Amino acid sequence: MKVNTKVRYGLRAILQIAEGYGKDPVPISAISESQEISGKYLEQVVGTLRKSGLITSRKGVRGGYLLSRSPEEINLWEIITALDSHTTLVDCVLEPGICDRSDDCLTRSIWKLLSVRMEEFWSSFKLSDLLKTMHETGDVNLQQLTDLD
Repeated sequence: MKVNTKVRYGLRAILQIAEGYGKDPVPISAISESQEISGKYLEQVVGTLRKSGLITSRKGVRGGYLLSRSPEEINLWEIITALDSHTTLVDCVLEPGICDRSDDCLTRSIWKLLSVRMEEFWSSFKLSDLLKTMHETGDVNLQQLTDLD
């Protein structure tokens, strides 16, 4: 799996929105400026997050974006799959019919296992984990997150 730009920018945007959880909505201009992401592209990214139900929007002078659930209830896999529909390492994992060798492929079981493990890994991290690490260290390091348990 290659993490595309939409996922990287989307994660940065939703983290900033999560940072303001329980407060006023976060304007897209604030996210664009602080994350140095083009406003036009960011609109597409947050639109995808909104359509997936991870964030909501509020219009008006004090409008912006809010998490639809608490940071403890949103895991990173939800964000990744909302922003990228191609999350497997090899296409035949989800669509065995695209390859004539799927039924007797020597490596397909490895790709399936890796896909499952990748989903388990990303699902194990919540937005709240990232926020906690950011507050404690000023940085997000997945190695530090594994020490949270």
